[in-house]
Amino acid sequence: MTSLARLADTLDRLVDDGALEGWAAGVRADDTTRLAAGGCRSAEEPAPIASCTKPMAGALTLRLVELGVVALDDPVGRWLPELAAPRVLARPGARLDDTVAAERPITLRHLLTMTPGFGWVGEGGPLAEAMAEQQVAPSPHAPPMTPDELMRRLGRLPLADQPGRTWRYHTSSDVLGVLLERATGHSPRDLLRRHVTGPLGMAETDFAAGVELQSLATGLWSTVADQLLFLAALADAGGPVLEAGSVRAMCTDQLTPSQRTGTTDFLGDGSGWGHHVEVRPDGLVGWAGGLGTIGYAAPGRRRAAALFTWQGMDTAGTLDAFGAFWDLLG
Repeated sequence: MTSLARLADTLDRLVDDGALEGWAAGVRADDTTRLAAGGCRSAEEPAPIASCTKPMAGALTLRLVELGVVALDDPVGRWLPELAAPRVLARPGARLDDTVAAERPITLRHLLTMTPGFGWVGEGGPLAEAMAEQQVAPSPHAPPMTPDELMRRLGRLPLADQPGRTWRYHTSSDVLGVLLERATGHSPRDLLRRHVTGPLGMAETDFAAGVELQSLATGLWSTVADQLLFLAALADAGGPVLEAGSVRAMCTDQLTPSQRTGTTDFLGDGSGWGHHVEVRPDGLVGWAGGLGTIGYAAPGRRRAAALFTWQGMDTAGTLDAFGAFWDLLG
């Protein structure tokens, strides 16, 4: 029995038990792609992939670095004046007006590695409350505002940490989309079509129509088949999207031990973070989405796998499905 057939049996049992509404999965190995689906869903049906958007944001950014449009150590204030002179909380949980000056500029590298000083504020306090009130806190849905309004709101808030000090999840990806749009004059949709989804033939991957903010954190809809096309490019040293050196950098842990202190609630034991992908101890790279999607690649083994469950990551059925998913990459 193949790994996909074993997974299908497990997922179908979860459907029969009422723990899972539907699922679609696929694996690419030895230049062959296999798809399967069960429950109330089909393998061809697009779904919101939430944070599975982030690895594509990393690939897009690195492609623009290759083209000389942006550079990793560029200060983001060049395109995002709202972040050109940030203030930083004097200590965790401090009042919003208890701040000090940033010791260094926020750079594009900080955004790619999620170390700019802003993002998930798991320790709570006034900053976490303000981010929620301003609707800029991490969420599986895009902030309900324009890119300029997002930057205005973030720019009015202090950073949680000095730039480069600690990994903080999510918000970097939203900001990355605004930076790339301002740097190029093209929307994230157009940039992805030109540099990622177009070259890979990902015809079913796009942002939802009518959304004000095309979020590179969580905004894309896609199919399992399309996700395998992208993940296979990472497994195949970049394919038509990136040069091999860029893929190696993207899939290499970029965090120092002190930066990794912020990853406890997000990354697996022993895992690190590359340029917008988790880097696991077994060499697998990828990420999962809060709306129930997951995709990883095995660089060097030319293998990739994806699973969509169409229900939240925090449900027992999805967690069980994710636990079984790893067999596809064994």
